[in-house]
Amino acid sequence: MDSHQRTCTIVRVEGELDAAIFPEFSEALERAVTSSSRAVIVDFRQTRFLSIGSALKLAGAKEAAVAGGVDLRVVAARREVERVLDVTGVRPLFHVYPSVQAALEA
Repeated sequence: MDSHQRTCTIVRVEGELDAAIFPEFSEALERAVTSSSRAVIVDFRQTRFLSIGSALKLAGAKEAAVAGGVDLRVVAARREVERVLDVTGVRPLFHVYPSVQAALEA
């Protein structure tokens, strides 16, 4: 679920991020935010469903990232994911990038 590129960690989420996958997502996100990377990119481009709990976990990870001096970035292209980020109030916490390349160049 995650890979390293230079000083950036990418967490890719594919398919549905529901209660069954939440523990794996949560662990990968925590590992990434507490790694030695200066930035973490969460790539939701292949995510068809994002649970409210996962969106809220993302908000909590943002707090931890800021405290650790890590820039947490989000890539989301699907309307379904964007909607959950909006409804939960998480969207304003992030600049959402259209691609991983754009997030890497930020």
